[in-house]
Order: sequence, then C-alpha cells, then structure tokens
Amino acid sequence: MSGAMIGADLGDIREGNLGLLSVMNQHFLVEIIEVTERHVRVSFAGGDYPVKGMYVDLEFHDKLGFNCYHSVVLEGPGERREGILLRRPVGCTRAQHRDSCRVPTDLTVQVKDQVHVRRYDAALLNVSGGGALLQTRAPFGFETAIEMTVSLPGEPTHTVLAQVVHVTEAHQSGSDNRLIGVRFVSLDSAVAASMARYIWNRLRELYPMA
Repeated sequence: MSGAMIGADLGDIREGNLGLLSVMNQHFLVEIIEVTERHVRVSFAGGDYPVKGMYVDLEFHDKLGFNCYHSVVLEGPGERREGILLRRPVGCTRAQHRDSCRVPTDLTVQVKDQVHVRRYDAALLNVSGGGALLQTRAPFGFETAIEMTVSLPGEPTHTVLAQVVHVTEAHQSGSDNRLIGVRFVSLDSAVAASMARYIWNRLRELYPMA
C-alpha cells in the first residue's frame, strides 16, 4: 500500500466509529466499542478468528482515500468479552484511492491500440485510479499503448490512455481471452474524479455499513 504517515492523530479511533478490519487480505466491517490508552476493542462476528498475535489493519475510508492504522490482536473473539481486543495504534498512514484501492467490477469496456482502428470488448475485472485488469481477446503485447473507453455508472463516458504492463495467456481450452494489466497514463482531473467517485461507491456496495 502506498501512502504517507500523517503523525499520531488518531481521530478515527473513537467509540462508535465504523471502519474496515483488514485481516490476511480480507475485510470485515467493524464498530469501535471501547478505547483506552493502550487498547481498542472492536465488534467482530466470527468465533475463532483472528487469533492472538495476528497483525491487522483498521481502515477508515472517505471519498478520496483512507486512513490505515496498523495493530495486532491481543484477544481473539469469544475469549473474554464482546468482539476482539487490539493494541491501540500509535500512528496512521494515509493512502489515496487513486493510488492504492482496487475494486472488482462487472463492467465491459472497449479497447484498441493507438495504431490500429479495430476495437475489442474487454471485461473490466477490477480498477483503481491508477490502472485496471482486463480480460479480452485483444492481441496486445507488453508495453502496448492503448485507448480504453469506459462508462462508469453515473459518470460520463471517458477515453483513457493506458499502457500494458503485464499479459497472462489464456489456459482454458477453446478460449483466446487473456488477462491484461494496464497502467493509466496522464489521467486528467475530470477522469480522476470520476474514478474516485466510482471507487468510493463500490466500496460502500461491497462493505455496507449495516
């Protein structure tokens, strides 16, 4: 995760605040139910995970990015009281959605290289403000400069310039689809804002606060 330390301001660490607990690349919606000088207790629905000693992150998202607090589990669920007990974080890392947060989608985009006119449909498997993962039969090679036309829900249609940064050939019999990772090039402010709004809305869909 890219980001910058923003000091010891722990304004998100307060009773009643909702956030995401990241454990082994899985995210769980939690509520802070107790804060002391040394500990933070959060709600947790599981019964035997995570266990004492596991490293976790508390994330608090807004429209532009999120604050991330590193911690460790001191008491797992069901050991003594409600939820799990974490060591109180000592600092916060700020990350921008456009740099770090990648969300899955079920959208279809159109792609073409910048030399030829033929367009190909591509499944947009996931996207961040900095790049995307596509599944397509387009015969792009490594470092190909492409144009991707994308219509995000509730946003205008944009044509995004990108560069292929990795290609995985198809392994399924009878399929010529490939996985293609692309890095966006020189996003203008309007496109970056659209990406940030879409990512924020997808986060709320994936992790509803209910």
